[in-house]
Amino acid sequence: MKKSIIALAVAGAMTAPMVAQADATLYGSFRIGVTAVKDADADVSDLSSRVGIKGDVDLGLEDTKGLFHWEANINTADSDTYGQMFGKRLGYAGAKGDWGMAAIGRQYHPHYLLINAPLGIFNPGSGSYGERFFLGNSNHKRVDNTLTYASPNLSGFQFFVAAVVDGSGDDADEDLDGHNVAAKYSVNGLTLAASIATTEADSGDESDVWGVSVKYKINALEMMARYEDREDDSLSFDGMTLADADQDVWEAGVRYTVGTTSFYGRFSDYELSSDLVDGDLQQWGIGVQHKMGHGMVFLEHVNNDSEDVLATDRTVAGYRVDF
Repeated sequence: MKKSIIALAVAGAMTAPMVAQADATLYGSFRIGVTAVKDADADVSDLSSRVGIKGDVDLGLEDTKGLFHWEANINTADSDTYGQMFGKRLGYAGAKGDWGMAAIGRQYHPHYLLINAPLGIFNPGSGSYGERFFLGNSNHKRVDNTLTYASPNLSGFQFFVAAVVDGSGDDADEDLDGHNVAAKYSVNGLTLAASIATTEADSGDESDVWGVSVKYKINALEMMARYEDREDDSLSFDGMTLADADQDVWEAGVRYTVGTTSFYGRFSDYELSSDLVDGDLQQWGIGVQHKMGHGMVFLEHVNNDSEDVLATDRTVAGYRVDF
């Protein structure tokens, strides 16, 4: 018995330095609230809760560290909604150094991070609520089989490339191959970004998207805007298959923070033209949130166009705890 205890102690002492070489962070965001949807009963719902682990490790190389990142959703409300418990969100590994960062696995594409994310000022609970007209979502948000490279910061300028190798999963109905090239420039609170991306299904149908975004922060005021254009050979829309679909969206948002309280709003204008359907839709939303250390409470309302068959007005009162 004593020998076993001594052996365990020695093994633990030998393992400790190896563990210390890894810098890992466990994090999470639990988001739950009461959602009131137009013409429906109010309901307690999960608002995109997630948990993950990320960090870097010593590879024994000069100026290069290994990195890893895993993240999964957690459903804090109904067990039969928002996918399965611990549904996949992110999962990739790579390396970083003064030369930049490279990664492979399920991850965000530069298009989503640079063009869509700056306008994600709401606490999203569904695509029709927080990210209604993010045209990059379907092919460039948390995509499997993705390789990315981000350059180092070159006096405020950075460029990014991404490629999908036989991609598949929730992001498209068919296997996809694709690429994305993007860049951003930041100076004195101003960030400008541009991106262009293409994905191709096994059927041969292509989806091309490009966009630009701008964000400016001065003291307590933040202003952001974007424009996106997306062209699809074939697009699924409300049970229909549209050919030669062209979508355009421009969006503007603002956020003002006083102490630990933020007030924010956003307006979107969306246009669709295709062989079967043409339309012009608008969405506006307002919100307020109050931080309490690592937690916050928020109240948000989003109003969708009365002709929008895929989204309805909703008001969300939520509570969020981050760690």
